[in-house]
Amino acid sequence: MLLSLKPHFFQIGAFFFLLAHLMYCGAFITTGISIKWFLMSIVVVGPAAIIVYKYVLPYTSGLMRKLVITYSIAISWMMAFASGSYGYSGKTWLLAAAFLFYVSDLFVARQRFIKRCFMNSLCGLTLYYAAQLMFAMSPAIDF
Repeated sequence: MLLSLKPHFFQIGAFFFLLAHLMYCGAFITTGISIKWFLMSIVVVGPAAIIVYKYVLPYTSGLMRKLVITYSIAISWMMAFASGSYGYSGKTWLLAAAFLFYVSDLFVARQRFIKRCFMNSLCGLTLYYAAQLMFAMSPAIDF
């Protein structure tokens, strides 16, 4: 749905992915959070989000612009909570999975708003599925 050319399908898909990011935030919180790591990651993720905003927002308007802003905030919070969780638990696997999920969304945004090309889909989907596999395997992995 996120790679759909029809705006309403994209918006519905983005809404459910937004919920997924928020659920991952909750999951990271339940593992415990290092406030130090959480705050340090905001220093990195915050400027990265601003760069993405400036790159993507000129290609959006109206409801889609609001959706992109809200979604960008959610994925940035997910990365911050993943970093905080890593700082608390030391689980590199979860931090890496969150990072892959974050980067996969950048490819989706590029595909949807900036330039449609096969490499966006290939990279975005590969990173997304790798991230989900890593999340699913994380209870069995202790690093």
